[in-house]
Amino acid sequence: MTNAVLAKLRAFVTGAPIEECELCAEAISVDHEHLLEPDARRVFCACRSCAALFSEQQERQGARYLRLQRRAARLGGLSIDDASWADLRVPGGLAYFTMRSRTGEVVATFPGRSGIIESFVPLKAWSLLERRFPVLKSVLPDVEALLVRRTSRHQDYFQASVDHCYELAELLRGAEVPVSSPELAAVQGFFERLDVEAGQKRHSRRPTA
Repeated sequence: MTNAVLAKLRAFVTGAPIEECELCAEAISVDHEHLLEPDARRVFCACRSCAALFSEQQERQGARYLRLQRRAARLGGLSIDDASWADLRVPGGLAYFTMRSRTGEVVATFPGRSGIIESFVPLKAWSLLERRFPVLKSVLPDVEALLVRRTSRHQDYFQASVDHCYELAELLRGAEVPVSSPELAAVQGFFERLDVEAGQKRHSRRPTA
């Protein structure tokens, strides 16, 4: 009896949802690995064996997939003012920013009920931001993002693997709310879970007078 069959039987007995590796169809747990196909910007669920065949950097060597190392870190020293935010051409208060290794372009993605909207960030504005906050240079191209929630109540800045960002986009896509809703209870819960994963116990709020 194969490991895949055993895993499916175990899931049936325990009532756990059955998921499969999208490369080899091996049964996987809910807490599984992810691979990114950079050209299509798609994330695939993967078993450990398939994920181990790839790395975060192999795309430069012609590999089709990049391995996503799931992580999140709160950037406590980062605070983007209104003028700098406007220079990034972000229309709302919730977005994530990724750099594409092949072109050097920075893309801002805005998740919402109708899906995601993408736009290119002016490189001059991003360069100025990197100069003010050198930590942004540590965000890995393709596989990581600067994830921002910036509202009247919250200032959240995370360096996170892009699978977190895709989860947020999926969360908003299923929400029965307007597109621009960074203060949703579901979004608040998402950032609280991100804080836990990052090893933090608090939320960053805007200072009050």
